[in-house]
Amino acid sequence: MKSIKILTAFLGLIGYSCSDFLVEEPTTEVAEFEFFQTAENAQLAVNAMYDPLGWGESSTLGAGGHSYEFIFGDICSDDAEKGSVNGDQNGIANLKNFTATGGTSNINIMWSKHFVAIGRANLVLKNLEGSPIAESVKTEFEAEARFIRAYSYFLLVRIFGGVPLLRAPVTPDQITAKNFERSSITEVYTLIDEDLNFALSNLPQKGTREIGRANQGAAAAFLIRSIVYQIGTDNTQGYGWADVLTWTDRFISGEFGSYSLVPNYAAIFETEGENGPESIFEIQAVDTGIGPFSHGPYIGSEWSVFQHPLFMGGWGFNTPNTSLVNSFEANDPRRASTALAVGEYAYGVEMVESTRNQTGYYTRKAIIPPAEWVTEKGTGYNIRKYRYADILLMNAEAAYHTGNASQAISRLEEIRDRASQSTYPRGFDPNDPMGFPVTGFTPLDNSVIPAGGQALLDFIYLERRREFGMEQLRFWDLVRTGRYVDHMDNLYGTGDIIMEHSVTTANSQSPDQVIVNPIPLFPIPALEVANWGISQNPGY
Repeated sequence: MKSIKILTAFLGLIGYSCSDFLVEEPTTEVAEFEFFQTAENAQLAVNAMYDPLGWGESSTLGAGGHSYEFIFGDICSDDAEKGSVNGDQNGIANLKNFTATGGTSNINIMWSKHFVAIGRANLVLKNLEGSPIAESVKTEFEAEARFIRAYSYFLLVRIFGGVPLLRAPVTPDQITAKNFERSSITEVYTLIDEDLNFALSNLPQKGTREIGRANQGAAAAFLIRSIVYQIGTDNTQGYGWADVLTWTDRFISGEFGSYSLVPNYAAIFETEGENGPESIFEIQAVDTGIGPFSHGPYIGSEWSVFQHPLFMGGWGFNTPNTSLVNSFEANDPRRASTALAVGEYAYGVEMVESTRNQTGYYTRKAIIPPAEWVTEKGTGYNIRKYRYADILLMNAEAAYHTGNASQAISRLEEIRDRASQSTYPRGFDPNDPMGFPVTGFTPLDNSVIPAGGQALLDFIYLERRREFGMEQLRFWDLVRTGRYVDHMDNLYGTGDIIMEHSVTTANSQSPDQVIVNPIPLFPIPALEVANWGISQNPGY
């Protein structure tokens, strides 16, 4: 189940700047050409593309820094605060209030690890061209490499805007020249969509290959997410909600594989819930016991340790706030499975006040059983990246925008009915540390769903917040729907500074670029601005 996390020295292109981690020179005694002579060796190279996606801390990519998608998706939204004590990882707080600089280590690692993944994917693509392995196998490997490249560019373009587009390994001469160019946001999305469409056409469906590897459903899902985000930000490609409705209808019909909601919402984020029927894409993790900081990137998932409460062996970052908690209805079981309050329990362990928690709530979706607590920096806890519930709620949003309120309401009811039958999270009852206690709640009242109009759209937005709380989606949802600036200004007074760092119609890259809502951008690492010879983002 964790086979794609095999580490290979062949693709150990992990460096601190672009001059190290993008160059095509081989790094072992086995030449690239020789390595791709067999499908077995090529598979190892393909496996290695996935590895950087799970990196969180690295002494190689940026000493002392941590970078996880929840830093942007949760903490930089109205759902969560940095956590820990004020001075710990203060760069994360600066990202939230948009006072970060190009020297912030948290962005260094995010930039670097995804260009590592892109570099590895491009190296695979280059060497597949002359490989003697079977064409059908080569095509599938190519589709997998293009999926990883698209996945990483999709993160980079939403965080940094237009970035250099690399379709092949970088040469030493290119590094020396430092004459890279930033492509436009539109051009990056064009490559993303091309890669995902190729992956969609050439990958098998879920269940026909090793768990954890990209499949047709993952490619289709990320293509849909790309389209949805473009519709509300840079929509130069001219997508419409009818496109989203068609794609999500096809997904729900089973065209891209068999997916379904897990009956108990509380079980999704348990260890045994990994790679379940609702899972579209997860980053696989293995706890190898590697701990010392000097070892660099970790194969184990530091994602959980970073968010775990201090008294449960973690560091106490990414804490849900009252704004998120208050968004739930009183009888919604998802609240306890998303944010645990002081005095409540996980695996029979009481949530207590801590100097590393200033909100009074803990991220339940990141807490793992006591038997799996570690003092090392990596756990075997998978990182969930995409659930089938997102397809259903994007379908609801698309149905609304195309005039089909009844279908939108039906999807909302499907999501809410699953929530109603869910239990408390495991160990909520201190007398039964591994049990799922029944809530005793009455079912959620679906009659409160508005019949149509703006009220229905707002309810869809609200249901997305409840369903995906602390799953790194809130920031992106607020941005793409044009609500981010006002929300953050009302809560934190940061509206003006966010606009200073945003791409708008007034500062678009070309007259043809269609900017729908402001696109807030974070600073490109200063070292990479110098090494690549590219421009910095607005206001930094």
